[in-house]
Amino acid sequence: MSRANAAVAVLIFAALTAVVALQVLNRLVLHLPIIWSEEAARFLFFWVVLLGAALSVRRRRHFVLDLTGRRDRVAGGIAGLLRDLLPDVCVLAFSAFLLVQGIGYTHTGFLRTAANSGISMGYVYAAIPVFAALSMVYTAVTLLADVRAFRAGRRAERQPAPAE
Repeated sequence: MSRANAAVAVLIFAALTAVVALQVLNRLVLHLPIIWSEEAARFLFFWVVLLGAALSVRRRRHFVLDLTGRRDRVAGGIAGLLRDLLPDVCVLAFSAFLLVQGIGYTHTGFLRTAANSGISMGYVYAAIPVFAALSMVYTAVTLLADVRAFRAGRRAERQPAPAE
């Protein structure tokens, strides 16, 4: 699933690059600005950022505050497991909230269209629940990996290899 996510993000980034290049070429060289290109670039950027953020959740590269000061201070046992699970539980809770709110926001977005491009804003806002759903799945997988590693008597890998 994360490979498909990455592939879609790369395709959207390529489309974003093409739209911006076309915009620059037409505006600065041909002096014929394309009215829809700025909106399309903004919408593509929104999608690629949220898909990239979901990949960061999958690879455990998201923002985490270490409240213990040193990672080895709470090395093992139940305290270590809880310390490892807390960030993932917070991400899971936030993603669930964002999923519910994002679905409502997307629903409302289908009642509006972008001014210059005519794109339904529901397609743009759909990036929010997609990000939230992907983050929930990825977080659930990492939570299960942490619990399995704890049961096996070892610590879970905190930053899996990007090739997963």
